[in-house]
Amino acid sequence: MKRKLAAFGLCFALAELAAAELSPRTVLPAAVLLLCIAAAAACVRRGRTGAAVLVLAGAGLGAFYSGAFRALAVAPVEALAGQTVTAVAVAEPGCVPAYGAGMLRGILTLEGIPGHGDVRVQCWSFPAEAAGECFTGQFLLSALPKDRYRAANYADGVYLEAEFLGAYAAQPAKSAPRFWISSLRQDLSARLRAWVPQPYGGLAAAMLLGDRTYLDDAAADAFRTAGAAHLLAVSGLHIALLCGLLVPEGSAKRRFSRSRLLARAALVLFYMGLTGAPVSVRRAGIALLLVLLGRWFLQPPDYLSAMGAAAVLFGLRSPYAPCELGFQLSFSAVLGVQAAAALARYERGRLPARLLPALDAVQVPAFAALATLPVLLAHGMAASGVAVLTNLLVVWMLRPALLLGLLVLALSVLPALAPAMHAAGLVLAAWLRGMLAIVEWCAGLPLARLYLPRRYTLWVLAVLGALAAFFWIRRRRTSMLWYLPAAAVCVAAAIALGVWLGRDTVTVALVGTAGNPCVVAVQNGQAAVVFRGGASNQRAVEEYLALHGAPRLVLLADLRQETQESPFPQIPTVTPAGQPPGWQAYVLSDTLTLWLYGSAQGSIALLDAGGIRAAVTAGSPRPGAPVEADVFCAGAAWPDAVQAPAALVNTADPRWRAQAPQAEIYYGSETPALVIRPGRSLIFEEAERLALQ
Repeated sequence: MKRKLAAFGLCFALAELAAAELSPRTVLPAAVLLLCIAAAAACVRRGRTGAAVLVLAGAGLGAFYSGAFRALAVAPVEALAGQTVTAVAVAEPGCVPAYGAGMLRGILTLEGIPGHGDVRVQCWSFPAEAAGECFTGQFLLSALPKDRYRAANYADGVYLEAEFLGAYAAQPAKSAPRFWISSLRQDLSARLRAWVPQPYGGLAAAMLLGDRTYLDDAAADAFRTAGAAHLLAVSGLHIALLCGLLVPEGSAKRRFSRSRLLARAALVLFYMGLTGAPVSVRRAGIALLLVLLGRWFLQPPDYLSAMGAAAVLFGLRSPYAPCELGFQLSFSAVLGVQAAAALARYERGRLPARLLPALDAVQVPAFAALATLPVLLAHGMAASGVAVLTNLLVVWMLRPALLLGLLVLALSVLPALAPAMHAAGLVLAAWLRGMLAIVEWCAGLPLARLYLPRRYTLWVLAVLGALAAFFWIRRRRTSMLWYLPAAAVCVAAAIALGVWLGRDTVTVALVGTAGNPCVVAVQNGQAAVVFRGGASNQRAVEEYLALHGAPRLVLLADLRQETQESPFPQIPTVTPAGQPPGWQAYVLSDTLTLWLYGSAQGSIALLDAGGIRAAVTAGSPRPGAPVEADVFCAGAAWPDAVQAPAALVNTADPRWRAQAPQAEIYYGSETPALVIRPGRSLIFEEAERLALQ
């Protein structure tokens, strides 16, 4: 029954993911259905009819509950979009300072909206200074933008944005437990940051309390690049370590004690609230509470069953929970750890005992990294090639860091203990400095940033997964050990095929601010940048290049009208506005040429990839005859100098839309791109066609 519950929860979450995030026309709902049917058929073949029924029931109930929740809970709230309401607003925990003194941004609960009761909304600026404050105000409600944060908002019960219009009137503050716990968290974070020098105080607050508000950007980037970002996000590892502080090692051999179980459960619940209960903490906390409940009734623990039950509880609270990145990473990592544990059980008795600890230390981070790789790729995030090495070097340092952080907080209670608290803070800073130094060294290694083509790599991983399932089903006839050479052959073939298919392919991406992005063209490990904007666009270009394999930047075309310092002074730079009027050609490869036109009124950049052309403009250029292109990489305006049947944008409502009614407009909120096979094909990636208005 244990594994049946795990399978039920997994199918329930997969069905909710397919039903809540994707339209019926896409391929993933069908893939989920086929996967569940295949799993059920395998169970029937092995004589486990009950398991097959649970698998299909999990998928069916997940899809039904998602549809019902959408119709009954979400759609009525979304129907408020476009209305102006006057309501009592409550600032929820997790709000952070916005621009302007005495202003916050975050989630508000609007109370007493006629016909809807309380409605949670995202607001980017409202008058308040702390969670729990209440005020009456007027708000303009609108639909949430279709960006990467939408799933997280839906999972939190937020289906609308609100703009504060005024009519402010203060109301008595709320005193619910979630507000005083939030206040306690902020107070503890401030104490850590006061007694631990920066940037290590921000690291300590993130590791112990989940407060990433004051986390240094450079430190966060180093942890992310090295594949150790999970150490800065409170998760099951942190909960397990802190519960170990209450119940020392070896206590499992002691006499059974229900009081100890109650103490651990209370600690878990309190820590979940103190950290703001992010997805990773809720998943680990619920799973651990279920395990403790099983021990209360003298049942053996089963973490897969607890994980399945946690998935169902998450899905019942909101069917959008499986769409959230934190949910997917947390559950994928647990599956990877459980796979490593299963392999360790297989290795016992077959390998020398002295090798097992070393193998276990490598297998756990390796399987966790492999299990989370599809999630990272699906969300457009970069993988790290040194994640296993980094975790081997620094994970053991987390427990002492948590202990020292708790010691600093405990000593801060009594002012008389200030000297000891100061000493503990310095020791913690020294410890975190060493930890950060190791992480930064790992992040600087050549393979720290791996660029893997998203769709192609996902297809390869799907093939490897199907191959593993085939060998698992036939394991009684064929040893699973044969999977390793078969997988190696598939990986080698996939790499060779990927190199061949990607040769000479040009990726043209919009990078930077909405409405005025830069354009980055990458081909065969070389890149050219058509630059517009300022410092924020420069940072965006640097990050894009780093996340996409760090191609060699060979040319920068600066389209800005005013003469300014080059954002990349070490790179050959051309400024069309400073050249005599006319066209200049810059050959980047046999199949890619950049044409530039500049005048006092504006500039045009035309990327020609074997006859397929993409145009970029700045200002109001007048080249004489209109420039014909296949795609216009649009900015704030569409000048008359460019004619194109399609446009690529990174803003959902371009101001020039009425000027180009015949053009097909493709929108992507992050980095929409064109993938061009010179002279053959053009594909839009990470972009969808905007509906006509």
